[in-house]
Amino acid sequence: MNILEIKNLNISFFQYQKGLERRRLDVVRNLELDLKKGEIMAVFGASGSGKSLLAHAILGLLPYNGFYEGEVCYKGKVLDENLLEKVRGKEIFFIPQTINSLNPLLKTAKQARLTLKRSDYKRQEEVYRNFGLGKEVDKMYPFELSGGMARRVLVADAFLSGAELIIADEPTPGMDKKATDEIIAYFKDLKAAGKTSLIISHDINMALALADRIAIFYDGRIIEVSPVEAFSNGGEDLKNPYSRMLIKALPENGLTLLSKEEVEGLC
Repeated sequence: MNILEIKNLNISFFQYQKGLERRRLDVVRNLELDLKKGEIMAVFGASGSGKSLLAHAILGLLPYNGFYEGEVCYKGKVLDENLLEKVRGKEIFFIPQTINSLNPLLKTAKQARLTLKRSDYKRQEEVYRNFGLGKEVDKMYPFELSGGMARRVLVADAFLSGAELIIADEPTPGMDKKATDEIIAYFKDLKAAGKTSLIISHDINMALALADRIAIFYDGRIIEVSPVEAFSNGGEDLKNPYSRMLIKALPENGLTLLSKEEVEGLC
């Protein structure tokens, strides 16, 4: 069963130039994607390729001059504004790229409990402890948290929310290997609990370690979606030449690099 289906998605922006002259900028084009219940999918692409806009479009968070065409369905229903109001933050939980999304005026435990019943407060404490967050973290404001601690708080809050679908935009920016491995383990815990995750990242090693399937994003398009097993053996089983060269560019596969012109020729 598909929990999320995206059909022929186009994301565009209106820009003004020379006074009132307006032009349309198409950033994401003809995007097709489905996400099965209980799986982890990684959307991998270079910085600036437009992949973060996918999360913003799904959640209705595009800026005022942005809009999308196409269809986004959640559990078989079109994810329009009315349905979004019902499921956003409840059934669909977003972990944004920046930790500034935490309310700076509320301590972490109080934020986590905003959507919980009083009878679930004990569960919040247990979940935080399981995510390596000590009792002292409950009484901390966001500015007192390290980057890694704030990330763990966001993932723990996703677990607490009871959401069925978690969308995470760059969950491991600037983290060392140990911290990244911890985040990977936390998302695997979410999967073990029956949750579905859509991970947007430019860290291919994290995607390979975490995902069931990986979607390759290039220049506003998804050019391939393949199971993670296809990325082994130097990517020989991958369909798109760009995807294969991407894997061959990893140090363990010979560090084969292409020029921009060669990459564009592959895509």
